Amino acid sequence: MAKNVYFLYTFLFYLCTRSSLASNVSTSSTTSIDVLPDGCQSLLQSFANETARFTLCVVTNARPITVCEKCANEFNQVFKRYEEIQKLHNNDSEVDCRAVLTNIDRLQVVYASYNYVLDMWDKASCKLCLNGTVFNEKTKGVMTRGDNLDECISKHINNTKFSNESICTDCKQYYVNLTNYYNRYKNDNTFCMDVVDLINNTQSDWSLKWKCHVSNYDSEWVLLVISFIVLLMPILFYFINWLISQERSNVLLSQNRWHQRLTNNAASTSGYVVIS
Repeated sequence: MAKNVYFLYTFLFYLCTRSSLASNVSTSSTTSIDVLPDGCQSLLQSFANETARFTLCVVTNARPITVCEKCANEFNQVFKRYEEIQKLHNNDSEVDCRAVLTNIDRLQVVYASYNYVLDMWDKASCKLCLNGTVFNEKTKGVMTRGDNLDECISKHINNTKFSNESICTDCKQYYVNLTNYYNRYKNDNTFCMDVVDLINNTQSDWSLKWKCHVSNYDSEWVLLVISFIVLLMPILFYFINWLISQERSNVLLSQNRWHQRLTNNAASTSGYVVIS
């Protein structure tokens, strides 16, 4: 099925490119596409084939996403063919192959196809994970830990006494190692979509498929502290009110005593007349 899709895409791409080139060259020059030098025509065919191979590779590796790992060679071949077209110029011919393939074509099939390949590669952020066509060290670290976790889970699945609890217990350390390693570098804009998709699928399977749970002690401590503060607030509120009420009662008691003394003094001296 994959081969049929590939040949169909190649055939359609070739027909589209050929018809587009023919129509535009006929309007801009009396020279026909049939008189293109053999090198120009073969390079166009080669570019169409490499673009088709890259598209097929991307589609077949879209779930789970392994585009950067599996399609690096196809991408490099498209890039190489396009660079060859850009450098192509035959001084002995009346036709400028480079202009015919990239500029004269109103649909700009070659240019649009090349931009499609670049856009797909950039969306996958493959440059972040690759050194040439192989993974860099940080990406290898993620993939190695992911393979260790998969191997542990596979052993338990193949075991006749398989249970989710055994996976959660025996494979927990591999899961923690993987997620901790990823979390250590994820904010550095380090990983491509191959890695991000691997982590998302792993975390989803761990919690939903295998029903496992890894406690986040930092989050639990934060929750405990917040709960303690919330429970303590009513006690603090009543205690502060009690202190304020005690201070007010002491002030009132002090004022009453002074008022009584002043009243007594005024009463004791009211029967005397002071003569100057």
